Amino acid sequence: MKILVIQQKMIGDVLVSSIICNNLKKAYPNARIDYLVYESTTPVLEGNPNIDHLILFKKIHRKSNIAFLKLAWQIRKEKYDLVIDAYSKLESWVFVFLSGAKRRISYKKPWRSFLYTDNLPFSSFPKTNLGLAIERRLSLLKPLDLKIEIDPYPKLFVTESENQQAQDLFAQHGLDSSRRTIMISLIGSEPSKTYPLEFMAEVVNQIAQRKVNILFNYFPKQIDQAKKVYSLCTEAAKEKIYFDLLGDDLRSFIAIMNQCDMIIGNDGGAINIAKSLQKPAFIIFSPWIEKKVWATFEDGIHQASVHLKDYQPELLSSYTEKELKENTPELYRYFIPELFSGFLDEFLDTNLAAGYSESALTIAPVRLPLSALIITYNEENHISEVLHDIDFADEIIVIDSFSSDKTVELVNDFKKAQLIQHKFVDYSSQRNFAIECAKNPWILFIDADERFTDELKEEVIETIQKPNAASAYLFYRIFMFEDRKLNFSGWQTDKIFRLFQKDKAHYVTERLVHEKLTVKGKIAKLKHKLIHFSYTDFDTYKSKMVNYGKLKAKEELAKGIRPNFYHFYLHPAYKFLYQFIVRLGFLDGKKGVIVCYLNALSVYVRYQELLKMQRKK
Repeated sequence: MKILVIQQKMIGDVLVSSIICNNLKKAYPNARIDYLVYESTTPVLEGNPNIDHLILFKKIHRKSNIAFLKLAWQIRKEKYDLVIDAYSKLESWVFVFLSGAKRRISYKKPWRSFLYTDNLPFSSFPKTNLGLAIERRLSLLKPLDLKIEIDPYPKLFVTESENQQAQDLFAQHGLDSSRRTIMISLIGSEPSKTYPLEFMAEVVNQIAQRKVNILFNYFPKQIDQAKKVYSLCTEAAKEKIYFDLLGDDLRSFIAIMNQCDMIIGNDGGAINIAKSLQKPAFIIFSPWIEKKVWATFEDGIHQASVHLKDYQPELLSSYTEKELKENTPELYRYFIPELFSGFLDEFLDTNLAAGYSESALTIAPVRLPLSALIITYNEENHISEVLHDIDFADEIIVIDSFSSDKTVELVNDFKKAQLIQHKFVDYSSQRNFAIECAKNPWILFIDADERFTDELKEEVIETIQKPNAASAYLFYRIFMFEDRKLNFSGWQTDKIFRLFQKDKAHYVTERLVHEKLTVKGKIAKLKHKLIHFSYTDFDTYKSKMVNYGKLKAKEELAKGIRPNFYHFYLHPAYKFLYQFIVRLGFLDGKKGVIVCYLNALSVYVRYQELLKMQRKK
């Protein structure tokens, strides 16, 4: 099997996308894994045993159409079985189109889906602290259904001789070995990614108040800017700065970084190199860079970052992405070091006081402002599965009506779930009680017999992070008859409120069953559907319909309705015929007959029960 991975971009992108190669080799140890990258980025790939061959995109391939097409033809001659395009720009489209590979995977984007056999959603919000840069790359592996534990960590491979050369360089420059050594990512890859030099000098002065050695990372062509920062530092700070301790090339920088204890400064290739070497990192993001993309493995302790949006979001809210970049010099002026000096002190105190190991790079779900709520009574057949389904929520609360089966035991076994037992009066009251117990601003109400698809989970996660989100969202549902989809019988357009903002919605107490949600503000619908395993067997569904009928009877009693011939006979018959004929239940065959009959039965039970209540009253 021959596989080509494409990532024509800068060091950080190439290093992050190398996790695709790492996992492919882990899954297919006998496959040939080739990696197409810019020639200038190859030092970060040296020694990687998971890459069999590097295909280099050189300057001449951009300058000459003939050279470009020769490279494309070279790729075609390799006869790859699989191409994964993590770049997905015009250059890579040509390579993919001409590759002849039977399977081609990339992100789903307008006007180019025909190029690929698998088009993956381009996520807008991260689900974990991996950051979007890594999550998006890993999503490209999903269609392959790899039977391995996915490794999300980019890796660098430093030889013993390279480490020794770096140690010798430290000794030559007289670094104090009793001190921890901090690398400063002094200058960004472009002016719009470079923290103002006078502000960076203040950051260096703050760092220098501790017992540390300080190294500056800059290219020779950036020496004037580096000298300016140095000149703005205090004399005490200058004594701790080893200004000229530089590597001759990128490999020597990697080895030097491997001898340092942490990195602080501008986002860029140096930061990504440090993280791949398992070093703590404190990133100062440019106002126009999306923190959610490149704040990888962030835990606020060993991996931390700051962005102007964290402190003065109102300054950025009115700009488009293009306008943000154009106005970055002006916006940087508001991003004064005093805003995050306390956070930087915490980072330094933690990481200077204790050692750092690989285990500090942990993966955790993104903290979502979401409470998932379930009301239960004897749901042992469903509860474990639905709890795992909603594990992405920050809080899970189960309101149980004193179940007599194993429901309580199973909930207590699920560590993230909180069990509260509360006497059941009616569905609306029980749901409103559950809402009162929730601590988060967003509510996800789910029934035990409902299930999420991966696409719906992702849509929920993205929706609640949108600044312009609606007050409440309706979910379309797929009705499952036993283990097969019911296509008609009135269920084809079934939708229900399942997601809403806590302070903008509540259930109407007059409705005891099939609860009605009152919403203040905008209502919207989610695109992906919820799976509803409502019908497991005849007796269970019949019991449910009978129970619904009895609760509806209480509603009718409160309204003063007196049942008559119409209610007992015509209304149930209408319910059956409407769902079976008008709502096309007959197309569901025997399943349609059963479901339409039981729904009609619920209507009949409602009025029989109402008559009993009125006679008793």
